[in-house]
Amino acid sequence: MKEETYEFASLVSGYLHETLSKEQEECLMQILEKDEDKRKLLEYYKQTAPAQERLDYISRLNVDLAWSKVSQRYQDKHKKTKYRFLRYAAAAVLVLGSLGIWIRYANEQDKPGQVTASVKYTQDVLPGGNVAVLVLSDGSKVSLDSGQVSLKEKDGTRMSGRKGGLSYTPRESSSPMVQLYNTLIVPKAGTYQLTLPDGTSVWLNAMSQLRFPVSFSSKERKVELRGEAYFEVAKNSKVPFKVVTGNQEIEVKGTHFNISSYPDEAFDKTTLLEGSVKVSEPGVPSRSWLLKPGQEAKIDKHTHQTVVASANIKEAIAWQKGYFLFNDEKLESIMARVARWYDVEVVYEGKIEDQSFLGQLERSKNISSVLELLEQTGNVHFKISGRRIVVMP
Repeated sequence: MKEETYEFASLVSGYLHETLSKEQEECLMQILEKDEDKRKLLEYYKQTAPAQERLDYISRLNVDLAWSKVSQRYQDKHKKTKYRFLRYAAAAVLVLGSLGIWIRYANEQDKPGQVTASVKYTQDVLPGGNVAVLVLSDGSKVSLDSGQVSLKEKDGTRMSGRKGGLSYTPRESSSPMVQLYNTLIVPKAGTYQLTLPDGTSVWLNAMSQLRFPVSFSSKERKVELRGEAYFEVAKNSKVPFKVVTGNQEIEVKGTHFNISSYPDEAFDKTTLLEGSVKVSEPGVPSRSWLLKPGQEAKIDKHTHQTVVASANIKEAIAWQKGYFLFNDEKLESIMARVARWYDVEVVYEGKIEDQSFLGQLERSKNISSVLELLEQTGNVHFKISGRRIVVMP
């Protein structure tokens, strides 16, 4: 039965990529003629809007790498006579992990707003949402998760908020005034969009904060970031836009890029989507790197070494697009993101196997959906106890 499932998943993947031989196409058609449910699943997948994006992800998966990991994992547990099946299983795990699991949730995605309880877990945790707090120049705090809000700073700058976003309208007077600063704080289980006075759009991920002037000067546009944010900077060739983190200073004049700078992570990363970006060490302008679209500057916080290399753009901005993307990612890294988005504590019991995971899932799902995906694509198990997630071998 399992081999039939693997075969069907492999044939579907080949069909969607248009790589099947005539014999394989005939085999797939025979399966679809006999099984109405499988035919409907294939039709659904062909017609679903995000299908091409998912196929792009599948095409990047490395079957040989997966096979080497699977064979290594089982070489002490299984005889050589089973290796042929394991190689077949490795390819199928890649397909099922990225195709089958998505199809499994297809019916849920057709019903937005509904939450499907997990059969396995008796408890569950809801995903995060549009939550933020704005700290004004006088230190007062305003909650921004309740919908419409209208504010005014001491210099006349106006801020108007809606659920999920806040926009700044510069003051009409051009007379010089003392520069005032605001700070947008996004807690755990939160995300928020901000439009700065110059028209720059910023999306902040969970556990992030941005400090910025309510009115930019004529010489530079400078903000300070802690956490993760995606920027679409308004073009201004005369006034550079700078983002300062604890380990990087990023300078642009108008471009799209993502910065990940969480204090509890070993690396700071700046990923460029379009335009150009100069990345340097704060206070050391001579140590700088110019990024091209599709590149990433990654600095090791312990060694302070910066490496510039090609980036996985979809992986870098998956959070901003509303989904998790695990691309050969370690469990500890995944669970750190899960903890931030669902506001949970993660604890480990027993010796967890060193393994990597592949998969994609909407961040709008309950935490049980993420845990079930991980269980199906690796040797790991979970228990939900209130807001505590126990990870077990």
